[in-house]
Amino acid sequence: MIKPTYKKKITAVVVLAAVILSACGAAAPAEPTQDPNAVFTQVAETVMVSMTQTSEANPPTSTPETTATMAPTLPPVATADTTIEPPTPTLPVGPTATIQRFGDSAKYNTQTPADGKVFSQGEEFQFTVCFGNNGSTEWDNTFYLEWMSGYRLWNDTKYFYIGDIIEPGGKWCFVTPAVSPHDPGSYITRWYFRNGDGDYLEEAYFNYKVES
Repeated sequence: MIKPTYKKKITAVVVLAAVILSACGAAAPAEPTQDPNAVFTQVAETVMVSMTQTSEANPPTSTPETTATMAPTLPPVATADTTIEPPTPTLPVGPTATIQRFGDSAKYNTQTPADGKVFSQGEEFQFTVCFGNNGSTEWDNTFYLEWMSGYRLWNDTKYFYIGDIIEPGGKWCFVTPAVSPHDPGSYITRWYFRNGDGDYLEEAYFNYKVES
């Protein structure tokens, strides 16, 4: 199919050829007259051959294809796991604070033997009980441990006194000789710790058994 542009060019050439032929005919009537249709056909063929050669010499410029570029895929964003509970911090365990009291004051610390000890009949041993000075005054040799009830540990001895000066924050351990009863059974001995005025400060007691 011939494009409109080509048609216009062919028409222009044909018209031009017709004008030339008309002029030539007027100037030289002696020559035989050519068929106008044949001339038109020759001119058209000439133009078509020329345009075909020009088209082959200049191939149409191809439009480059546009290739779509995919956007880069981003890595998935990490999501925090809300099912895991954060660990609970462990607080360091420090020493237990000692309450400081005003005036003469004492607290029970330790004793040996421990409650429930089993002795043989008439067995000799040492009973040790320790008290801490948590008051604001010092202890002197007027402070004492007094037997109150139960089986006496050492004959008829009822009082045991401190043998040193104990400052606030210090401690004193009473070490008393003792002998178990000669009769089997369960026993208890109870003692009070007092100051020089006889005021009660603290208590100690000891449960033990004698086997048969």
